[in-house]
Amino acid sequence: MSDLKEIVCLVGKQRDEIVCRLLDFSATDTILYLEDCVDDEQILSRVKRAISFANEILQTQFEEVQGFEVSAKNLAQKEQLQRFLEQLDDASLAISYLVATELRSVLLGVLFLYHVFSVQEVFNIAFAEELYEQSKWGRDEDTLHRHAQILENLKKWEKFCNERSLFKN
Repeated sequence: MSDLKEIVCLVGKQRDEIVCRLLDFSATDTILYLEDCVDDEQILSRVKRAISFANEILQTQFEEVQGFEVSAKNLAQKEQLQRFLEQLDDASLAISYLVATELRSVLLGVLFLYHVFSVQEVFNIAFAEELYEQSKWGRDEDTLHRHAQILENLKKWEKFCNERSLFKN
């Protein structure tokens, strides 16, 4: 856990850069692009709920995107997202950043911080496309190892949040 304490200290010194990175990343958030990649209605329903919860928390209007174009509407959400990120304490911003970069989703970083979904559910949403493809074509050892490491990190960060009462919900 000491490495997390060090990361929190670094975030305190580099807040503007961290917020800027998250803002740049937000319009191309992984979960906004899943509709064309997965045809399982149960998975897509979870993704829609995740986007809806994130919009409620952030007071934004992020939308799912078809194709690879960056949505002008999603780009327009940066200002509101910036206000949200800037009001976070260093530890909360650090956790949001770690989760967002690990899962390729700023929105899931926010949902993690609000403990809206379990660690497993957050993981399943983040990797919906990969898990869907694996269910069709099988799994490989490298992917299983990478997924196990990511889940371990998420559990470690959840414990950190629990110990410091960081969860916003």
